[in-house]
Amino acid sequence: MFKRDLNLRETSCDNEWHPKYLDVVGSLYVCALIVTWVTASKLFSIGHLVFSAAILVYSLNCLFGDVLTEVYGFNRTRRLIWMGFICGLMFVFFTQVAIILPPAPEFKLQEAFAAIHGQLPRIVFASFTAYLFNEFTNSYVMSKMKLWSKADNFPLRAVASTAISQMVDSVVFFGIAFGGSISLGIFANLVFSSWMFRVVYEIVFLPLTTFFVRKLKKLEGIEHFDRYELRVLEF
Repeated sequence: MFKRDLNLRETSCDNEWHPKYLDVVGSLYVCALIVTWVTASKLFSIGHLVFSAAILVYSLNCLFGDVLTEVYGFNRTRRLIWMGFICGLMFVFFTQVAIILPPAPEFKLQEAFAAIHGQLPRIVFASFTAYLFNEFTNSYVMSKMKLWSKADNFPLRAVASTAISQMVDSVVFFGIAFGGSISLGIFANLVFSSWMFRVVYEIVFLPLTTFFVRKLKKLEGIEHFDRYELRVLEF
């Protein structure tokens, strides 16, 4: 069982401490998020299961989300979630501008570039919506379960929050990204296979995630609890 480290200083307010490594984990989190938008439109299959290529990186992004909430709390994670949203808006805006710009005579890949990145508005809109639902669900569940468990049993809390949030994410994302363009059977296949893959991914990498969480807490010297009201809409 994962027991909390009683040698860590307990905090409840963000102004009681100043994180040392939040920028490092946060940068990896946002980077992984942007990579998912680039790879989301590529579908691949393993046997009868169909996946989006984004699942490989997005699952990693979910692990970063667990770590951020567990170590730094809901409020600091919320700011990174909104920053990820803003970065996504910039990403899709400039890719669409790049499509519109007249290609140089020697650039022969304009049609391929437009075909791939022209799908981004719908994909990114689906990603944005699913991302907000998923990340806030995951962070909220992680935060509340940490309070209930008094910071014990991180692996259980990580898997439970992922199972709940990833089902929400899969339904929202594939419903928006591919709704009307694929059959109900393929849609159900995508939702179930993606949800199952992410939960299994979480379980497989739990030892690494747990080690990372414990190490990061020791480096920060803090066990942080969100004992106050969690406000999603604040930045």
